This record gives sequence, C-alpha cells and structure tokens, in this order.
Amino acid sequence: NALAFQRGDISFQGLMVLFGDFLNDYITETDGINFVAYGDVTEEDHQALKAYIAALESQGVEGLSEDEAMAFWFNLYNAATIDVILDNYPLESIRSLGALNRGPWDRKILNVTGVGEMSLNDVEHGTLRATWNEPRIHYAVNCASFGCPNLMDRPWEAETLEADLAAAASAYVNHPRGFRVEDGKVTASKIYNWYKEDFGGDQSGILEHARQYAEGDLADDLANATKINSFEYNWNLNEG
Repeated sequence: NALAFQRGDISFQGLMVLFGDFLNDYITETDGINFVAYGDVTEEDHQALKAYIAALESQGVEGLSEDEAMAFWFNLYNAATIDVILDNYPLESIRSLGALNRGPWDRKILNVTGVGEMSLNDVEHGTLRATWNEPRIHYAVNCASFGCPNLMDRPWEAETLEADLAAAASAYVNHPRGFRVEDGKVTASKIYNWYKEDFGGDQSGILEHARQYAEGDLADDLANATKINSFEYNWNLNEG
C-alpha cells in the first residue's frame, strides 16, 4: 500500500504492478470503449495511485531510453488524470474542473525531478508532442472522456510500445467515435481537427492517417473519401 511505499517497503516495480492492478480492477470494456469505475475505487487504492505518481515524479526520465521515456510520460499523464478525477468525484465531465469549462489541464499538479512543476498540458504538448513526431501520442494519453481514445487497461511499457500504439490507433480509428461514414458523409473525432498538424496538416492528411488503420467496411468507405464533413467529441466522463 501507499504507506508501505513511503517507508521504502515497496519498490518502484512493485508500484508499477499496483498501477497495473488498479487499471485491471477498475477498467471495463463495453462496445469498444474502456470505462473506469471511479465510484468503486477504494481509499486505499486511491492512495496507492498517489504513491505511484509520486514515485514517477521522483524518478524522472534521466537515463531512460526514448521508448522508456515515452511510456513514462504516458503513465504519468494517465495516472495523474485519474487522480484528479478521484479527488473531485463525482462529476459529469473533466471540463467542469476549470473556469469556463477549461478543465484542469493548465494546473501545475506535478513536480518531476529534472523538470520541475508541470501541468498535464506541459506533459502532453510541451513534452510529448514537442519531443516526438508521433501522432499516435493522442491515442495513448487519456482525458477521462467518452470521446477520448481508450485508457489502456495496463501500464505502458517500452517493450510493447510500438505494438500497443498500433493497437490503440486501430481501436480508435475503427470505432464510431473515431471515424464513421453515413450516407457517404465522413464524421471524425474533433481530436483530428484540434491537432491536424500532427496528422498531416489538413483533411487529406487526416484521411490518409485513418486509411492506415481502417478495416472492413470503414476501409472501403474511406478509400475514396476526399473530405471530412463534420467533427464530433463527447466530453462526458468515461465512467462505467
């Protein structure tokens, strides 16, 4: 538990296992979406999550390989987001945690060794997107919303990073909240519009990205698509 970690009885690897157990225990998949049972999280497990975040902050990324560092930031972002939700639970949307529905993303809620105070936006935009030219970052960091790519049910690890990024991209692109085509009209997640510079810079680039992962009927529908007719996003809490 968290107190044992503070006494030095639980190793960092042990905390990684605890985080994995946390994700496995509280995430359930329904119709292709991973939901989190925030209301079921025990106080002990919440404190263990805080201990895991503190361990990541203390460790920092110095000496890590590129893949290890990317996995580190994914895990820190996701764990911190879950922690913010639990600290303010119950709520309908993460956006309600900031003035004018701006959410918690600019708050300096982290203090990472070698970097200093950081917000979730600092992790995602100032670190991950600024360091790696990798659009699939958007499939790895989870903003606790229905419209977001899935929160993975286990921690990110360097050894499986490429396979997990490919799987996460495929899962989102092929889900209706990522892409869908109805009566010849393409609807895509607003993520692709918000961050179009990461997906080729325009609708043509976004569609080309989607075609890399689209399967079955979606692949057929996107094969000759030339425009995206609308963008949608659901900010409701990814609670189940």
